[in-house]
Amino acid sequence: MNSKQEYVAAANSEPRVTINGMTTGREFSVREYTYGVLVPDSNHPLSCVSVSNSSLSIDLWVGCSWQCRYCHVQDTHQDLADQGTMPKRPRRRNQFTVDQIVDELIKHPFFVAGETIISIGTASTEPFAPGPVTESTFEIMDAFVRRGLQNPFWIVTKGGVPKGRKLDIARITNATRGLMLSLCWADNPDTIEPAHNNRFLNAEEAKEAGATIAWYMRPIVPEWSGNRDRIEMMMLWVKKHYGNVIDMIIPGGLRWTEGIENGLVEIHKLPMPNIPRNDNVKMLPQDLIDFIFSLSAEHFPGVPVFLKSSCALTRMLKIPSITSVQAFARHECEESRCPLAQRQICAHGSAYSMNIERAQAILDNLGIPAHVVSWDINRGLVTHPEMSKFTYAVRQTVFKHLAMGGSA
Repeated sequence: MNSKQEYVAAANSEPRVTINGMTTGREFSVREYTYGVLVPDSNHPLSCVSVSNSSLSIDLWVGCSWQCRYCHVQDTHQDLADQGTMPKRPRRRNQFTVDQIVDELIKHPFFVAGETIISIGTASTEPFAPGPVTESTFEIMDAFVRRGLQNPFWIVTKGGVPKGRKLDIARITNATRGLMLSLCWADNPDTIEPAHNNRFLNAEEAKEAGATIAWYMRPIVPEWSGNRDRIEMMMLWVKKHYGNVIDMIIPGGLRWTEGIENGLVEIHKLPMPNIPRNDNVKMLPQDLIDFIFSLSAEHFPGVPVFLKSSCALTRMLKIPSITSVQAFARHECEESRCPLAQRQICAHGSAYSMNIERAQAILDNLGIPAHVVSWDINRGLVTHPEMSKFTYAVRQTVFKHLAMGGSA
């Protein structure tokens, strides 16, 4: 691709595929490529990179042996095997090497050297699956370090931390702006999460090596294990075994997509939890949120509890919110148990000094064909065409770059 506009046009395309459920034959509309993919073309290196929450995720693999029944990968047609199932054995997505993917990524207007958070396997597989997958995870991080790029890394894992990698982790944390390991455990039954390993395995080694350790308490679902007794049991167990390791806690609910519902109901013949059918929106009941805050104050005093994963990354980086949650997700911001020092940092976020001219310059720098009509701290960004007309990949990137204040 030769221009920013071409990159944006690719990211602003989201082809969909219709599949039929195995049980009822019901039609489901799923994405042909990864949600938020930069280039929806398997013959391009950036088909392995997608906008994922607050990061750009590099996904080399198709398939996952963990086989979580609610996995969001089930909404990605290219990652599915026969009859819509996820392959159990990971295989490489395409022929591109790590170096080819990274070299293409650093040319992309959505990437900012030293700033953009890089996640690994977030949109495809367990990044610490034993063998080649784990090796590739460290290879990706080393590829950035070799290029002198200090971009922070984010790994969400259910596999625990690989043993014997303390020196590798220390090398990466010393050469970059940080490495967050989000250890994902919500004590879901084996009918929902077949793999029941210790998600906190070797977390002490990673912490000693300089990694930030977050307990990703997700997804909490009332119909599965999301009740007060189980939540209290989790709190007590983690406190007893890893209380001195946890830097922050991030509870969260289940997201809905047509692909996730197809996986749960049609393939695994499980009832769909009672959550809103809003595409890629997560839901956690308020009474459980209140209970988690109450318990964490008792068992993890002084440990931040965030309702947004971006807040955890922001805290690691010690910068204003990377998605301006203090302005645009005020309820979650104010409800989170966030240290006063971090709130003071966020009070100096670029959202408060943004104006129409700066916002337009950010869109122009990204190559996004939109005119800024107005900017207001209460109403946010108004453009023509509206941001809602663009894909998630474009919208999320705009919000991140507005929060960064237009870093280039």
